[in-house]
Amino acid sequence: MRTTIGAEFTAALHRYRDRTALEAGGRSWTFGDVDRWSAAVAAQLRAHGVTAGDAVALYLGNCVEFVVADLAVARLGAVKVPVNPLLPAATVDHVLRTSRARLVVLGSSVPRPDGVPALVVDDGGGPLPGEPLAGPASEVAAPEPADIGPDARAAIYFTSGTTGLPKGVVHTQASAVAVQYAQIVEAEIVEGDRLLLTTPLAHAAGLFAQSALIRGATSVIEPGFDAGGVLEAIRTRGITWTFLVPTMIYRLLDAVGGAEEFGLRTVVYGAAPITPSRLARALEVFGPVFVQLYGQTECPNWGTRLAKDDHDPSRPDTLDSCGQASIMADVAVVDDDGRFLEAGGTGEVCLRSPYTLESYLDDPAATAEKFLPGGWIRTGDIGFLDDGGYLHLRDRRTDMVISGGMNVYCREVEDVLATHPSVSRVAVIGVPHDDWGEAVHAVIVTDGPVEPGEIVEWSRGRLAAYARPKSAELVAELPETPFGKIDKKALRAPHWAARDRAIG
Repeated sequence: MRTTIGAEFTAALHRYRDRTALEAGGRSWTFGDVDRWSAAVAAQLRAHGVTAGDAVALYLGNCVEFVVADLAVARLGAVKVPVNPLLPAATVDHVLRTSRARLVVLGSSVPRPDGVPALVVDDGGGPLPGEPLAGPASEVAAPEPADIGPDARAAIYFTSGTTGLPKGVVHTQASAVAVQYAQIVEAEIVEGDRLLLTTPLAHAAGLFAQSALIRGATSVIEPGFDAGGVLEAIRTRGITWTFLVPTMIYRLLDAVGGAEEFGLRTVVYGAAPITPSRLARALEVFGPVFVQLYGQTECPNWGTRLAKDDHDPSRPDTLDSCGQASIMADVAVVDDDGRFLEAGGTGEVCLRSPYTLESYLDDPAATAEKFLPGGWIRTGDIGFLDDGGYLHLRDRRTDMVISGGMNVYCREVEDVLATHPSVSRVAVIGVPHDDWGEAVHAVIVTDGPVEPGEIVEWSRGRLAAYARPKSAELVAELPETPFGKIDKKALRAPHWAARDRAIG
């Protein structure tokens, strides 16, 4: 059994040499092409001093270079640090500084960070501000494979907690390999599949691209999601598999005309539940192809799985869930004291698998708080298990909104809005939204004349598009708990009163 993700990639690149590995922008590359290209990039990284254990940031949008650089990092036994180009510059700087990135691979359209050597990918953003990343025509021998073991670091993914400060989530080589084994099975990725990837490679789509390589499938990479373009690709490019968030499924349903046949075999979705009425329509249009995942950065993607057979409108109780424990995971629910609850008991959801985090980067206190005895991790989600082992989510401990599949950390938004000259106090919550699941909503106490819409507009340019409030309201004061904290449960209650759970 191979114990490093680099070894998995190397084996696949040789096994499937003549098959198509990647497609983008009207071009294609075989596994052999990608082998040579990633070897050249690995040699380039080594020439810049990158060795096993060094962090390399991938600050790129969706492009084939992201996948190639990912492979190169793995071949060196270095540590991947994916960075979403939608993040504010200050957050990017924090990620690079905290991870101690030795080098960053970045797109020409993103701001170049200070103090970190860069290799630049031409993404149409203008003149290249630095040395170009090695191209597909490069012929350079690959460096010797890294001499590392399963406990070595493979990746640091950054996620925010209730403090609003991004935390580094450390995953080992063993974790990186294990999640791929689980994912290939649970996401039903098979040889010859053609995966359409439109969500950010810096998030879950990057893991799916890895699965496609390991399994001998083809990744068709698009820079972003466009409903019309996705439907056209499904119709004309032989797409058999894709990953979406529910909002994207809704957009596809809105764009579909009359009845037609689609060649999709599997649609994996996650980040939020799907509206039952929309699911019924999706099953009519695309057939029984849907698989729901539930996980978190600390246990990527596959904590639970709602299988294709479970997507049955005649079983509403099952559809209310996010499925049963994945093939390599265990799920439990605990009370406030960490005691395990029987079926039907509501408490904090905990997960255990071979691909949970090793630790939070440089944060032993947060790591200790995350883990329970026996290898269990706390998710911060509140829910219960039914008698069939299906997990039903009901709320979140963590102060976060999931809007259109993107994590929005309320403290980050509040910190920005609080700098408006007329804002005295502010609380950010998630409110129901038919398309996005939840929408970001700001509740504001002002000390000057200002309209809610003015504050929403003011946030443009100061927050990522997905994190900006979609609505705001002015109040005389914010409710507080007996401990003097803002009572967000009270703020959310009127918006969620007609629903049976307090998340979208």
